[in-house]
Amino acid sequence: MASPFTPPPPPLPTKKKIIIIKKKNNPTSFTPSPPKPNKISLNKHHYDTWINKGNIIPKCINQGCNNTVAIRHWSAQGDPSLKTECSKCSDARTKHKIIHGVTFHKKTFCENKDGILGFLCPLDQTRYSEFSSDIYHMDHLDGNHHNNIQDNIKTFCSICHTRKGKEHGDFNAYKSSSRLFKI
Repeated sequence: MASPFTPPPPPLPTKKKIIIIKKKNNPTSFTPSPPKPNKISLNKHHYDTWINKGNIIPKCINQGCNNTVAIRHWSAQGDPSLKTECSKCSDARTKHKIIHGVTFHKKTFCENKDGILGFLCPLDQTRYSEFSSDIYHMDHLDGNHHNNIQDNIKTFCSICHTRKGKEHGDFNAYKSSSRLFKI
């Protein structure tokens, strides 16, 4: 007579993992590569080359700050694209933080409101405070970004800054101030 109980089927065969352990003392299994020479970044290379040629990076425009300005990037020829402020001041200013002993140079209005560029700012002066600070740009009046002195830098709205740049040839890479430090 048959039993009412049916046994479960046998388990399926499992795959076995084979782990190979390489021993450090075995020269055939592991050979360390020679140490790599210290590599410096391309930015560091450009900076060192610039300084070794006797050039300088200007100081931050903000009164009371003695840091060098931030470098946006380096051109293919090894020339720096410079900001007017150091990174610390720029970061603090954009986050509305105070650095004790430092007075920020960038204004919250267009300094062309009185027509110092030969044309009047088209923005309504009574509404300057409504605009975010990134609408205002610091401009080197002589076009030379290495001449980072307060009398040479004015704050203009982006409209006045663009018009001034087009009318004065500031966007021309072949102007004399663009070639001041080129080899």
